[in-house]
Amino acid sequence: AYEIVKNMPMNPNSIVWGALLGACRLHNDEPMAELAAKKILELEPDNGAVYSLLCNIYAACERWEDLREMRRKMDIATKKTPGCSLIEVNGVAHEFVSGDKSHLQSEEIYMKLEEIAQES
Repeated sequence: AYEIVKNMPMNPNSIVWGALLGACRLHNDEPMAELAAKKILELEPDNGAVYSLLCNIYAACERWEDLREMRRKMDIATKKTPGCSLIEVNGVAHEFVSGDKSHLQSEEIYMKLEEIAQES
């Protein structure tokens, strides 16, 4: 598969390298997985899926030190987007971001959410 990628008439994109990386996981080909991951991260440095897949490969091969190092790199390179919700009440839109307590009525809102959660 690598020969096909290497001999493509155009430069392979992250999708091509991702397909190769997925195949490497399936066949436990660590060296090729590392190469494919490196190529993807050159194109998309914040691609969290690549870090996760490489972590899974390292775990399957019991490469614990490499796993820890990859997780460290993942924490540095990827940004976690907080979840958010948007609701409309009486024609006014309200946005809620996970963990945000800056809303003037956040205490009341969280109490109401707790009440609703206990009812279900």
